[in-house]
Formats: sequence, C-alpha cells, structure tokens
Amino acid sequence: MKSAYGVGSATIKMQLRTRKRDFAASAAVTTTSSVSSTQSPKKRTVRSKTTSLGATLAGQKVDGVAPTHSKFPVLSALKERVSHASSDAKILLQYSNLVPARLIRRYKRFLADVVLLDGATKDKNEVVDNEEAEADEVVTVYCPNTGPMVGLLDGLPNARVQLSKSDDPKRKYAYTLEMIQIHNGEKNVWVGVHSTSANRMVEQALASRWFTELGDYDSVRREVKFAKNSRVDFVLTTSHADGTIAHEKYVEVKSVTLALPGDTSRCAVFPDTVSTRAQKHVTELTELLSTKTTAKTEEEAAKVSGAIIFLVQRDDCNTFAPSIQHDKKFAELCAVAAKSGIQLLGYSCALEPDEVKSSGVVRLLGPLPLQTRD
Repeated sequence: MKSAYGVGSATIKMQLRTRKRDFAASAAVTTTSSVSSTQSPKKRTVRSKTTSLGATLAGQKVDGVAPTHSKFPVLSALKERVSHASSDAKILLQYSNLVPARLIRRYKRFLADVVLLDGATKDKNEVVDNEEAEADEVVTVYCPNTGPMVGLLDGLPNARVQLSKSDDPKRKYAYTLEMIQIHNGEKNVWVGVHSTSANRMVEQALASRWFTELGDYDSVRREVKFAKNSRVDFVLTTSHADGTIAHEKYVEVKSVTLALPGDTSRCAVFPDTVSTRAQKHVTELTELLSTKTTAKTEEEAAKVSGAIIFLVQRDDCNTFAPSIQHDKKFAELCAVAAKSGIQLLGYSCALEPDEVKSSGVVRLLGPLPLQTRD
C-alpha cells in the first residue's frame, strides 16, 4: 500500500521504526532515572544553600527548605512535600478522554502529524491487512498554539504527546494536541501546549479564590471589552452594599511553556518569540490604569487596578519573567506596567496524565517569584 504522504512520509516511517526501541526506553525514564548521553546532557550535581520559596503548594506553606544535592533544590523539596498534601490539591482542569501518541511534526502553525499509540485509531473488531497492520498510521491533529513552541519540539519525530478527542462530526480534526513530554536535562516533564486552556484554568482558580494575591472580589466576568477592538480576559468586581461598583481589577492571562535553565534554578519566560499581540495587551492595560493619575478624587482613582497572570504550564520552574531575550519590547512594557501598579503574577501547575485510565488532571502548585535583573 502506497503512502499518501509520499517520500517524506516514507522517510518518517523509517525513522519511527528504527527509533521505536529508543523511544520505548525514553518513555520509561522517571524523575530519578539516568538518561544516556545521546538523548540529553549528563546530570550535573550542584550543591545548594538552604532556600525559601514562600509558595503555597497544595495547601502547605513552603519555608526553610532543607539543603539538597539536586540541581534545582527548591523544586525537589516542593515535589516531596506535595505528595503529602494530595487531599488539598487544587485541580484546575480535568481530562476524561486523553489519547497517547507520538508527535512526528508540527506545521502550518495549527496542524501536527502524530502516530497514535495502543491502536487508538482502530476499532477492536476492524479487520486490516498485514501491510496496513505493520505500518504506523499517521493522523493529522489540531495544534492550538500560535507560537513556535521553542524548546518543546526537540524530541521529534518521537516526542510523546497527549491528545484530547472530540466526537463532534462537524470538526475537521477529531484530535487536539494538549500536552507534550520533554526532557529538561534532569527528567521528563509534561508541558501544556493548549494556549486557551490557560484561560479555563485561570477561570477555575478565580472562581475558587485560589489567587490570594489578587485580593477580595465579589464576581468574575469574562472577555470584557475595555478598549477599541480589545477585550480583557477577566474583570474582578467588588461592589458596595447598595450594588454600586467599588472596585474593578482587569486581569490578562498569558500561557507560558518555555523555561530557561540557570545555575541553581529554572526560569519560566514569556513569550518565546516576538508577540505584537501581547505587547498590545500590556500597552492597553497600562493606558487603562493611567486614568488613575487623572482622576478627580482618590476614591475615583482607587476604582480600577490591573494584573497580568503568567500561567506556567509545567512544574519544573522556580521563577518567572517576561522574556527580554525573545521579546525585549514586551519585557520593557511589562516593566512600565509594573511601575504603574499592574501586578505581574506567575503561577506554576503540574500536568498529570493517566494513560491507564485515559484521563488526567492539571494541578495548581503555587505562585512563582518574579525574577528581576540586577
């Protein structure tokens, strides 16, 4: 049977067959497993001093973390403590129909080719010929990420991914790419690539009042228009007893997937390329808050505030920062926004797929400190 993908597909299939054994081995690597030098850099052991992150993690206050020989000491200590606080875990999102696959390539921004694992595409009663059974079936899926996904595609064509499946017959692509597994130099990490899922997760956290840094509020509104041709992701409203508005906080959400390693920490950064859209959002939010300086009374000036939430869809970072390296203008605009009173807040979460149950959850870990330049 000839492939509809031509020579390129034949080459891909040859790579898949020759690397299947390597992929199976890499998929079995755990956080404590060693990784061969052909797959990733060797581990480096770095002694560290006692560190305090001050983050609320699954209901526990992390303070005075004991010294460890891990390259990233704070994260190691946090991981140990979260296992003892599962009953207090804050679930941001639940998946009920995850499908494991291997990512071959990503192209045209919104498309990706994958090979489904465990015969996910075939009905158990379906009869196929031997040639088709031996060949890997390539399926095109929807990739809901407009960025270049820097640092996430190094494992192609054998990167392990998780897909969600829709039963809507009107959809052109039944599967959606939700998360990808990468190796960060020490261990395998699941990273969420569905950008709009960040808004759904933040909405859950806002409804549950888990972001205490935002203060008190009575109601949450989504997609509120506040500038010409622009909408803010959320508006948090506090009202007086008579129902009049006492205060409104405008909240913008950014989904973070890229992390840059340091000597003793890993910093989550946004964006991973120049983003004029993100620049526009920060500029308009800053201009909105500039009305505070022109308000006639202090009471009027106190009615509006703003915040930008950087939701880090991975669990291996210690800090976060606007990326000067990838979008200097955005980083500069964030600095201006912070000086005008806008909160820059980073939060990390852990993606936990369960392939046995074809399900998964995303848990909120806690706030990340903003990394500042000297």
